[in-house]
Amino acid sequence: MDARLWHQQATTPARALPTPVTVEAFDDMSQDSQDTYWEHLTSAMAGLVLPSVLAQDAAAQLTRLVHRNQLRPPGAKAIGSVSAPFAVGKSTFVKDWAQAAYRDLLGTALSDPRPTWNPEPGVTADWIPQVYITLRAASKIRDVLASLLLTMGYPSEGLVRVTTTRVVHAFRQHGVRLLLIDDSHFLDVSNKDSRDMLDFLKYLNTELGELGGTMILIGADLHESPIYLDPQINSRLERLTLTPYPLTGEEDMRTWSRFLKDAEGVLLPYFDCAPAGVFSRQHAGHIWRRTQGYVGDTALLLTQALLAAFDDGSDTITTAHLDDVALSARAAAGEAELRKAPVARSRRRSLKVTVT
Repeated sequence: MDARLWHQQATTPARALPTPVTVEAFDDMSQDSQDTYWEHLTSAMAGLVLPSVLAQDAAAQLTRLVHRNQLRPPGAKAIGSVSAPFAVGKSTFVKDWAQAAYRDLLGTALSDPRPTWNPEPGVTADWIPQVYITLRAASKIRDVLASLLLTMGYPSEGLVRVTTTRVVHAFRQHGVRLLLIDDSHFLDVSNKDSRDMLDFLKYLNTELGELGGTMILIGADLHESPIYLDPQINSRLERLTLTPYPLTGEEDMRTWSRFLKDAEGVLLPYFDCAPAGVFSRQHAGHIWRRTQGYVGDTALLLTQALLAAFDDGSDTITTAHLDDVALSARAAAGEAELRKAPVARSRRRSLKVTVT
C-alpha cells in the first residue's frame, strides 16, 4: 500500500449509521422513505466495526509503546509485535488503531490530499509519518526494501546495500515514525537466510529509533517464528497476542457479556422492540457457539440477525434468526465441533444418592 492510498483510507470516513428510527415510526413512513432508510441502514451495517473490550485494551498497549519510544533517547527502541491466529482480525485491528493515530497526528493537514513538511530549512517533502507494508510469501531482504521504497514513492531497483541506504534516507526525509510490517510470518527466516534477515530487522529498528520511531511486526502465530527466538530482538520485543473471546471461566463470561452489551448499545436502537439483554443475556451462549468468540463473525451474525428480524416483522431476535445467518467456513467448522462435544453431566445429578 503506497503512502497516498494509506492517507486516503485514513481520511475517508466509514459510512455512518443513520439516525435511529423506532420500529413504530418506520411503519408510519412512506414506502420511498422506508426504502431510503433501509438501504442506508443495511449498507452501513455491512461495514460496521463493533466496539471490542479486547481490542480497546490492545490499542491502549500499542499507544503506550509508541509514546514510550518517543520519550526514550535516540537508538534502538522497543519493537512491537501483534500476533494472532488466522481470522482473528489482526490486520484490521492494527490498521484501525494506526489510522486513528495518523488522523490525530496530522490534525489540520488531514484535508490536504498530499501533506508536506519541512525536514530541514528550505526543504519541502511529502510527510509520511506512517509506513504500512504487507509481505508476500518467503519475503527476502530485497523484497522488504522494495516494498518500503515503493510505498514512499521511490524506485526499488538496486543492490541491497544501496536500497537499504535509500530507505534510511527516505525515513528521515519523510518523517517516518511508525513502521508496520504486516504478514511478518512470511519473512524468509530459513536456515540459510535467517541470520541476515534478523540482523536486517534489528538494523531497521535502530535507524528508525534514531528518529524516535517504532517498528511493529504483525503476523499469524509469531510465537512459532524464529523472530521470537533471536535473543537481541526478544530482549526488545513487546508482545501483544490477539485472541477470540474465550469462554472458559466466569471472568471470560463477564467479558463476553460486556462485549455483547456494548454491541447492543450500538445495534438495538435500530430494533427497539427487542428486549434489553437479547444478545448479552438471552443468546450469549448461542452466539458464542456459532462464532467461537471471533469478532468479525460475531459482528456479521448480530447485524444480519437484527436486520432479518426487522425485515420479517418480528418483535425480537430469535435463535432461528441467528441460525439462518451464513458465517465463515471456519465458524461453521468450529460450531460443528462444539456440537459433537459431549455435554458435561449435571454435578447435582451425579451426586444424587438414591435412598432405598
